[in-house]
Parts: sequence; C-alpha cells; structure tokens
Amino acid sequence: MAIHDQIADDLRARIDSGEYPAGASLPSVRELQAQWKCSDGPVRDALAILRGEGRITVSRGAPARVRIPPERKDLLISITPESAQTQKDLALRSEAERAETGAVELSLGMPIDQTSFTAEYFRVPADDDLARTFGIEPRTELLRRIYRTVEKQTGRLILSSVSYIPVSLIESNEALLDAANEPWPGGHWHQLYTVGIEIDRLENSIVAMQPTTRQRQDWGMDQGVPLLCLRSLSIDISGRVVEVADSTYPGDRTAIRYTHQLTRWTA
Repeated sequence: MAIHDQIADDLRARIDSGEYPAGASLPSVRELQAQWKCSDGPVRDALAILRGEGRITVSRGAPARVRIPPERKDLLISITPESAQTQKDLALRSEAERAETGAVELSLGMPIDQTSFTAEYFRVPADDDLARTFGIEPRTELLRRIYRTVEKQTGRLILSSVSYIPVSLIESNEALLDAANEPWPGGHWHQLYTVGIEIDRLENSIVAMQPTTRQRQDWGMDQGVPLLCLRSLSIDISGRVVEVADSTYPGDRTAIRYTHQLTRWTA
C-alpha cells in the first residue's frame, strides 16, 4: 500500500476511534513526516484524501482539524411519505390554508417569513431521457421550472429543485405558465388539480454526486460532503407521468425516512 494511503488509514482510524474528536487538531505535516519517515508529499496527499472524504478541514497557515459536522437538529431536511400526503390533501383546502403551509414548513419546519423564494420558468424541448420518461415524442414542449429557497439570515440555499411538465397538460390554465404567480398556494399538487389532474403516487430515486464549487458555496457545504439528487416522478390516477422533478439536498443534513409496509403471512 502506498505510504500516503497508510497515513490516511491511520489518521482515519484515530478519528473514528475518538482519539482525534471533532474540532481537534491533527499532528502537523512536520510531525507526520517524522513519524512516517517520509517527505511532505505523502503527508499532504494523505490529508487531501481525508479532506475529500469530508473528515477534516484544512486552512492555509493552520493545522488540519477534524471536521465539525453541522447541527442536524437545526439543519435537518426530512423527506417522508406523510409530508407528501399532507401536500396532496392541501390541494382541497382553501387558498388561505394552502398559503400557510408549503415545502419549507413540511421539510424543514421553518416559517415562510424566514426564507426568500424565487421561481423561473422556461419553455424547452424534451430531450430523449425526458421524452422516454413522459412517454412523449422528443422535442415535445415542456415547461422547465427552477425553484430556489434561501434562508434570509444566512443567505444560504436550503431548498432547490428543477421540474418539467408537458405544456399540453397545463396550458388550459394560463396562470400555470407564468412564474409571476409563484409561490403558488398548495404548490404543484394544487396547480395540477386546477386542470383536472390528481396525483396518485410518487416514484422516487436517489443518487449521490460530488457538488460543483458553486453548489458547495450556495449550500455552505464542506469539502467532501456529497450532494443527494432526488428524482421524483408524479404519476396521475390514469398512470401517466405528469411531472418530473429533480431536487438536490446536502448529504450531511438530509434524512429520507420511509416505511415499507409488508403483507402479513396467513397463519
């Protein structure tokens, strides 16, 4: 095993065992050189590995430190089947009731007045992937909607998604084609309700990816923390995919909770 991997493995084990707790300084580059009888190159490579894993933070002129994770109780994003059902049922409530509760409250428990919301609409042709997902011809016109919610106090991103809907499904209600009508009380569940569409189920898939530098800055994420990408297909009661939404969430502050209800065996 290369020496930089040996150094990284040793430091990783010491961090995991609690010998170096969160916030603690690691030995200096010079101390690690002496311990491992090597040049500074392998030591710096080992630290780069641990930083890439999100285990340590490195600042110019300061020793590497064990990363302090964010307080999950303050930043936790919760995605549950119950929140989806609550949003669906809101579509049948009054506008006043719909305006009081949205994705921010259900996912973060944060009041709307503490956030800043933006929405942008574009008409785009369906690429091959989206055409297959919707079961439509490539280049069919879609409405692409970009949603971003920022916490006012910190200026950091807390919710981000991009959704696609075939224009033909919603053009009977012109209000749904104008971003000026956002935020829409009741969200996309009520928007689709206004054109006679009831969502029957959501089919979700999740992948992890490394964020770009810009995404890391927007979310306030440390080096090495992955971004979780959730693709949600909204399927109506006739079995059609009526909306595709791609949402991103920081991996260190997101919990996805769900229950598999299994059929019981007969005696």
